[in-house]
Amino acid sequence: MPESPLVSESEPVSVVVVTAAGCHYCDHAQQVLDTLGETVPLAVTTVDLSSDEGLALMVTHRAGFPPLVIVDGEFFGFGRISLKKLERRLTQRAASVGEG
Repeated sequence: MPESPLVSESEPVSVVVVTAAGCHYCDHAQQVLDTLGETVPLAVTTVDLSSDEGLALMVTHRAGFPPLVIVDGEFFGFGRISLKKLERRLTQRAASVGEG
């Protein structure tokens, strides 16, 4: 079976997700990360929106509503997270790590 282009020998991708209780977009983001986590090593940190850290991240990244997703320290998106868009970001990251 061919290896997925997303799988790399590098360290896990750092993903920070700012979430809120009862947020259906947050549940969807978790499903997306669970799916990608099957083929990509991810180190996911969940931060509650009501915490000082969560509020600071939302303000810093100017996210309108949760979830806020940050990949390797860079803003990825907020609200409904696209599986395909995140896959592309991770593929680009794997390619850049391979070049370095």
